[in-house]
Amino acid sequence: MPMMHSAVVASWLAMAKDDAVVIDPDDINHEAMSNMWRFSPTDEETPHVAAADIVEFIGQVIAARSSALAGEAMLFYCWHDAQCRQLRFSLVSRSHGRLPFRREVRATQDVSLIAERVVNGDWRNAHFMQDPSEDADGQEAAPFILPVFVFPVPQASPA
Repeated sequence: MPMMHSAVVASWLAMAKDDAVVIDPDDINHEAMSNMWRFSPTDEETPHVAAADIVEFIGQVIAARSSALAGEAMLFYCWHDAQCRQLRFSLVSRSHGRLPFRREVRATQDVSLIAERVVNGDWRNAHFMQDPSEDADGQEAAPFILPVFVFPVPQASPA
């Protein structure tokens, strides 16, 4: 895999790639919370983090998780938590058949969508708003649907 250009993101990878994974097919919330990681740069680090680094970071975390989870069918998922200004990711067993969100989500397999949103939409934009209740004309806005990158780990082998 290519090297990340950001020392900040490389240090996040060092922390997250070998972390133990909790598997609890009976409790999706326990599994999700136990496997969750949260990342956001300091104001000084922000200029040194690019969306491409986040895409590479997520790819390397997935690769590390996939090798650690041989034989366990799980879903890796990541999203931008705008209220906390964080990139978050976690794992849950595929047997749950869902993600542990209490709001509507839009699953995507385009990790760059999340990376662009968190880096260029939020971290580099002090005025970022995720979920406005009204649009510019004072009309009630459509409900916000959270985009979530979802990837099965380990990746199923082609038949």
